[in-house]
Amino acid sequence: VVSNHQSIADIPIIGANLPINIRVLAKKELFMIPVLGQAMWLYDFVAIDRKNRRSAVKSLEIAKKKMKHCSYLVFPEGTRSRDGHVGKFKSGALILAENSCKILPVAMIGADKILKTGEFDVHSGEVRVKIFPPTQIVENESRQELAERLNKLISDYIESEQS
Repeated sequence: VVSNHQSIADIPIIGANLPINIRVLAKKELFMIPVLGQAMWLYDFVAIDRKNRRSAVKSLEIAKKKMKHCSYLVFPEGTRSRDGHVGKFKSGALILAENSCKILPVAMIGADKILKTGEFDVHSGEVRVKIFPPTQIVENESRQELAERLNKLISDYIESEQS
């Protein structure tokens, strides 16, 4: 599952809208937060050390092995959007999409208004979730090209809905 990233509420929002067994690739710093970190370990999320390439590759290999039993949610922007617009997708986590794996693109609008960055107060509002048809890497497509294609699909949808 590949989605834009607006809020820490993204994970439960996507989880509530997809009837599949999902785990998340998350930056290792989140695992240090009391209660949240313990829950992430409990739910078998995979920690990624974004500052250590060798460690990140090992984490991706662990996630790949676990994909026999679950799907992974990745946020290729690498961080939450500060303005609601979709940032450039990085291709690293898309290594999980190799080997003919299906990719489910998801776009979210409004999660950043429900739970704002730096706040823990949940605000009322509407979150729209668009689940696109599954896709996969096409023949001779690089991970970077895949990242650009998914970025365009999701960002074009969000821009058209916000206009």
